[in-house]
Amino acid sequence: MYLTQTLEQPGIVGHFPSVGRWIVTAMPHGWIYAANFGMRQMTMDSAAIAASVGLGQDTLGSDCSLVEYVEKQKKLVGCHFKDAKFAGPQAIAFAGAEEAQLLFVRHDVDTVGTMLHAQTFARSGNWLGIITLTSLEAQVRLIRPDYDAFVKGLCIMPQPMVEPNVGVSDLDLSVEKV
Repeated sequence: MYLTQTLEQPGIVGHFPSVGRWIVTAMPHGWIYAANFGMRQMTMDSAAIAASVGLGQDTLGSDCSLVEYVEKQKKLVGCHFKDAKFAGPQAIAFAGAEEAQLLFVRHDVDTVGTMLHAQTFARSGNWLGIITLTSLEAQVRLIRPDYDAFVKGLCIMPQPMVEPNVGVSDLDLSVEKV
């Protein structure tokens, strides 16, 4: 396991790479960090289908629960992949999240075989973090330990404090003469 920061520096978030509010603290050997995406499996075979783990985020509206959001995603995926087969969603625990759901999607790709997507949806407030593993189904057992280590090393960055908007007209720019 390759850590992106030494263990002697606990609690220092600034040195870890991030994707949105996701903080990446661990990178398994044989994988490479992809800025603004997540990680990709390194492979020597240019014809091989490399696995990847994408990190995304969205904002839940006040009128939509996490379960409703995931069901909408299932419908979208089902429209995109006509032969998609689903397992879940299922409630899971995720560190730093108020609630989380896990969804598996399988579909066939004519030229390469069966693809598997494991999607974790983790809610913190109205922020929604999304982790998507994409892999050939035949490779899942091989890459599962790396995926689990990567996900275990993910942290949700705290919600940034919103500063009040202060315009120039709000500032007292007067100069006192002494």
